[in-house]
Amino acid sequence: MAAVGAATTLRQAGAYYGRSLPRRAVLTVPSSDWKKLTKLPTFTNTDCVVLDLEDGVADTAKQTARENIFRYLNESASKINREICVRINSMSSNHINDDVKLLKDLSTLIDCLFVPKVDSIDEIKWLADRLGSNRQYNLVLYCESAQSLVDLRSILTSASNLFPLQGVVFGSDDFSADVGINGRYSLDAYELTYARQKLVTICRLFENAQPIDMVYINFKDLDGLKKQSEQGAAWGFTGKQVIHPQQVPVVQTAFSPSESSIIWAKELIQAYEKHEKEEGKGAFTFRGQTMVDKPLLRRARYILNMTR
Repeated sequence: MAAVGAATTLRQAGAYYGRSLPRRAVLTVPSSDWKKLTKLPTFTNTDCVVLDLEDGVADTAKQTARENIFRYLNESASKINREICVRINSMSSNHINDDVKLLKDLSTLIDCLFVPKVDSIDEIKWLADRLGSNRQYNLVLYCESAQSLVDLRSILTSASNLFPLQGVVFGSDDFSADVGINGRYSLDAYELTYARQKLVTICRLFENAQPIDMVYINFKDLDGLKKQSEQGAAWGFTGKQVIHPQQVPVVQTAFSPSESSIIWAKELIQAYEKHEKEEGKGAFTFRGQTMVDKPLLRRARYILNMTR
């Protein structure tokens, strides 16, 4: 594959570069399936499409998947009005060198690079070194093991110094296997409570590191998906992995602020700015009951940022 030519994408137009807005529904599509790739323009409400080279692709189909990505992004990327990303194989796999070659050929054709199974700082440094001048990719990492969770703060510190770091995905299935959860975790995923909440907490130490929650495997169970999505949103996740288009509207609704919260946020910010200008003081009473200070103001601004 040769380097790309004059194809234009949303990244080149600047619509996603350096973005800080949450990816609510992160839809992963196996790149070995050309038919599914050609259907992407119909996924009109998906925030983020991830073209997969990893778990969704059989070992025997990896090269086909790379060729499909290259062809698709050169022919059709400009037709998709949403973020387009690529998930490569893990850096411990036998496929990573060929994936890096593909990334260099793609140049600026993708908006963000998703990197699975990141367990150490050395892996991030290796990837940065191999990409060289192509290191401009926005980066989202996967936390999928006990080692990754324990060292997540140092991993993200290193990543943020080498790439535009934009998020962390919780890979629940691999994590569960790694820590020895017997059988499949329950529908409410209470076995993963500690890991999910720790991931959110660490992400909040980094300005643009969006915490993206676990996948809900039973794509036909939309009620269960809704419950888990609302739980994740309440815990501080900004989005969730999805594996089927019908999951998208449920997830994006759960991770979007309600109309009443948007009104609350706008009024609070207006009142805060007016109070600060007229009184020169920080804290004040809002709507006759809420004592407003800087933390609450940050919450209001975050809500409005989610609506852009």
